[in-house]
Amino acid sequence: MPDPFNDAIASWANFYMLAGSVAATLVGLIFVSVSLHIDFLAKAKRDSELHTTARHTFGNFLIILSFAFIFMVPSDSTMGLGIPLLILGLLMLLRTGQLWLKFAKRRAEEQAFTSNQMLWELLIPNTVCYLVVVYLAVQIIEGITSNLDWMVMVIIWLIISATKNAWDLMLQVAEMKNAKQ
Repeated sequence: MPDPFNDAIASWANFYMLAGSVAATLVGLIFVSVSLHIDFLAKAKRDSELHTTARHTFGNFLIILSFAFIFMVPSDSTMGLGIPLLILGLLMLLRTGQLWLKFAKRRAEEQAFTSNQMLWELLIPNTVCYLVVVYLAVQIIEGITSNLDWMVMVIIWLIISATKNAWDLMLQVAEMKNAKQ
């Protein structure tokens, strides 16, 4: 007997396989990039904007990878998929909320990135994406799968945002290293 919930989830398997592969590849590239500049990054203050942005960018790639794992695990229940998504969505919203507070308190001399960069390339994408994840998780728990295509926006926006942030971080580190020489 066909199960609409499992059929809906299974139809997204290729998308999540691709998203997980992209995220894993980009995480690997971040490791290579960090290892090339480890001396400089190790000297950056743990609470600096550079360090914070790097951690959140890396975290976004790991979350995409986590989404892929969650959707690829065979589950025959709405709770088996919805609860992990809800937990991740809420945790990442909390983490993004902390980033908003840190952004609001930052001083001009601590700014490695412009306000527009922080807002439009990290804070707003994270907030919107994780609100959507929480909403979808609640929908999935209720057995509603008709809005699963919203995860496409979440995954693509997080990948674009994190990739752009990784690129900007790499350029910022290079500029800062050149300025110290």
